[in-house]
Amino acid sequence: MTELRDRRNAGTPARIFSIESDALVWRGIGDGGEGRMALASVRQVRLAIAMAGQSSQVVCRVTDDAGHEAVFGSMRWAGVGQWEANARDFRDLLRALHLGLREQPGPVRYLEGSTTSFLAIMTGLGALLALVGAGAFTKLFLIDENAIGLALIPAIALGVWLMRLFWPRAAKTYDPTTYTVETPTENPDPAGESDPALAGKEGSVTPR
Repeated sequence: MTELRDRRNAGTPARIFSIESDALVWRGIGDGGEGRMALASVRQVRLAIAMAGQSSQVVCRVTDDAGHEAVFGSMRWAGVGQWEANARDFRDLLRALHLGLREQPGPVRYLEGSTTSFLAIMTGLGALLALVGAGAFTKLFLIDENAIGLALIPAIALGVWLMRLFWPRAAKTYDPTTYTVETPTENPDPAGESDPALAGKEGSVTPR
């Protein structure tokens, strides 16, 4: 049975996820709690890129017909500033999940991209950063003629970049069979597997 030890960040509990014949189940490590989601009740699977310290990870969110959500990712938080590559176990669990859902009546929506609310928040943060930076640049450099204002140009550029990256748009659907094909293990080092290719074809998974 495929198992994934998951802790996406410092604010989430450590859990072990696995797929049984009819359910996605998890049990806590310490006080992580236990849970079970019947595969027959799953109505949506969403894949999206999320931050993992200075790197990034692919996060899978599984939602049932009652709105309950189970979430696991391809990187595991191991301490302040420390992350462990978890791509291989994540890929195997993702494959087991899609194989299990293939036998269910559904309907199941398979989506790529973050939620509209998350994108709106990140776009707003980018806009705020750009506006504050532009205001300070105008005051210091253009009005006071202080060269220190030039140091704010990177902040303005970062804000614009965040707005462009996370500009809200509709999520796109993906073909679940993409994740049911077993990929050969060519790299024995899990740390050598990059998140964008962790399931063999995740190049299409984007923050949008």
